[in-house]
Amino acid sequence: MANEKAVLFIGSNRPHLGREQEAMALWQETGPWLDAQAKAGWFSRWDGFWLTAHGGDMNGAFICYGDRAKLDEWRRTDEFEAWVFRASMVLADLGVIPGVNYAAARETIDRMNKVVKK
Repeated sequence: MANEKAVLFIGSNRPHLGREQEAMALWQETGPWLDAQAKAGWFSRWDGFWLTAHGGDMNGAFICYGDRAKLDEWRRTDEFEAWVFRASMVLADLGVIPGVNYAAARETIDRMNKVVKK
């Protein structure tokens, strides 16, 4: 996608104790759900990963790539909100964080410099 400058990072630590099976089910359902969301036009592509043991508090994430406005709009849908509600019940330290990718870094830095130099 030509305007694939934004990312939506959805990461978490690990399942809440006692909710491991529900968390596993959620992660298994999330891939096909993200495929459907991409097909619906909310973003162009996504990837998911789980980190090897490292002693930190971020252990897995999904990253959606696309247009900033579309990703922001998607985050405000009832369907996305429902996914977040469900995820927050079973995953510790859930974070849903918008950002930009490396391709957008120059534009982002330019916007920041306009504000900082005032």
